[in-house]
Amino acid sequence: MILRSALPNSARHGGTAILLILLIVSSTLFFFRLGTPGLFDADEPAYAQAAREMLEAGDWITPHFNGLPRFDKPILFYWLITLSYRAFGETEFAVRFWSTLAAVILVLIIARAARRWFGPPADLLAGLAFTTNLLTALLARAAVTDMLLTLFVTLAILAGVEALQVPASGKGWATMGWAAMGLAVLVKGPIGLLIPAMVLIGTLWIFRELRSGLTRLLPWQGLTLFAAITLPWYLLVLAADGWAFVQGFVIKHHIARFTGVISSHGGPLWFYFPVVLVGFFPWSGFLPRAIWLACAVAHGRKACERADRLLVACACWATGVFIFFSFAGTKLPSYIFPAFPPLALLVGAAGISNFKPTTDDRAVASDDPLSVVRCQFSIRQSQPPRWLDGLAAWILGISGGILALGFAMVPWILEVGRPRAGGILNGVSAPVGLAWWLAGLVAIGTVGSFLMREPKRRAATLAAMMSLLILTAEGMVVPRVYAIVQGPLREFSTDARRILGGQGTLVVYGLNAPSVVFYANHRVTSFGVGPDGVDRIRRLVDGGRPLLVITRIAHAPALDKVPGLYRLKARDGYAMYSSSAVQRRQL
Repeated sequence: MILRSALPNSARHGGTAILLILLIVSSTLFFFRLGTPGLFDADEPAYAQAAREMLEAGDWITPHFNGLPRFDKPILFYWLITLSYRAFGETEFAVRFWSTLAAVILVLIIARAARRWFGPPADLLAGLAFTTNLLTALLARAAVTDMLLTLFVTLAILAGVEALQVPASGKGWATMGWAAMGLAVLVKGPIGLLIPAMVLIGTLWIFRELRSGLTRLLPWQGLTLFAAITLPWYLLVLAADGWAFVQGFVIKHHIARFTGVISSHGGPLWFYFPVVLVGFFPWSGFLPRAIWLACAVAHGRKACERADRLLVACACWATGVFIFFSFAGTKLPSYIFPAFPPLALLVGAAGISNFKPTTDDRAVASDDPLSVVRCQFSIRQSQPPRWLDGLAAWILGISGGILALGFAMVPWILEVGRPRAGGILNGVSAPVGLAWWLAGLVAIGTVGSFLMREPKRRAATLAAMMSLLILTAEGMVVPRVYAIVQGPLREFSTDARRILGGQGTLVVYGLNAPSVVFYANHRVTSFGVGPDGVDRIRRLVDGGRPLLVITRIAHAPALDKVPGLYRLKARDGYAMYSSSAVQRRQL
């Protein structure tokens, strides 16, 4: 409120216009064709089916998937999906709705924070940087918990920074931050508390405010609200499931994920460097200047300006998340996503550096009346070394070149991989025109940004390039990928739903495909590849009940030898078998 009252009306109206533009852009990019294609294995249909089973069983404490308890994540995401089922029906749009809504809200929060702390045009730059990067575009349309976690973590950290900056209203901000952390812990567990704590404690340590700052961040109201949000469900699920919850949720999906490799998702220590370089493309080129600014402020260990505190907090935020997950045994690109809001805010700070010179060496009073320091550094009048601009150009050029080359090589990759794809690529024509369109779009946009010297025009060029790229991916690329990878499974699952009608047995052999459970809406039995799995299928056939088996075409020879099991259909690397009982039932 202090900053808002100090701004002229024209500045406030300009901020509203920027927010409106970002709202339109982000809503268009994220909601466009959200209900298509279908759900991708393995996470999306697992969340979707668990929410459906929650509705059917009326068990609001323990999530179940395929009839078994699912302790991968806490409860909030499942609750939200059940709400969207009530509003939109059991559709793909309903499953993805909350991730997309969270992404749009995050865009507005980031832009608002950038304007409040850094001033214009940081709001436009930060908002565009978060909206139009590759990883945000992917996770904003995926029914996974990463976007909701990032939303609540971002709210918690920004509220904490406000509490440190504005003592008069600090208790309210701190309480809001604890509420956001409580929701984050209900979305993905202890990491929702760990990330904000790591960021805020690191910021306080750099500014030598650890003791006084922690006093502001730990009001009893906030701690009480955090406990009221988190404890009821955790206590209820512990009472209902006991050691099974501890072993599944705490040990397997938290301790074991950090100390070891789960589901073969490992990686080297440098795993997240290319993830940030390519995933945050094209805005990763702005980061060297932003890092220099943050290091300059941190070196002085004084919050001379309003911008300084958030700038250092963002540096701690991005660095802490990066280091923490780099040392984790299990690695996935989405794990690093909570670092993308601070990266976008750093892009906003970098964009205003040297944008409007101000008087140097002036005394600046913060919102805390007891804190007045001599300012030796200002973001707006800073003069970063010239080599940083060269490094930025190299980062943008290399990442853009890698992407353009990768798109151009897709037809060749398809041809080389076709013999090894187990029939999945049979009949798939190489998308030469589409590949060259994407490659040319990235190349032209990257080169065009070099020709723009004014930050707004450069940002607009990059944002336009990325918007076209994202819309092309949503409208043309992703549906084709789904048709190749998931199309046959969805078709066979729909057939199983029609043929079995809720009766009989549905088996997947040598597959990890939760989408079969969702689209068949039927309990599924999973058998591993090998003699034991074949023997189990043989016994089911001999039992005389209707039986359908879905498998990869590569595993078909073993099933062709089972007496009484018939190949019903095969397509694009997958096969579907039925027992004699199904054959008689259809006749």
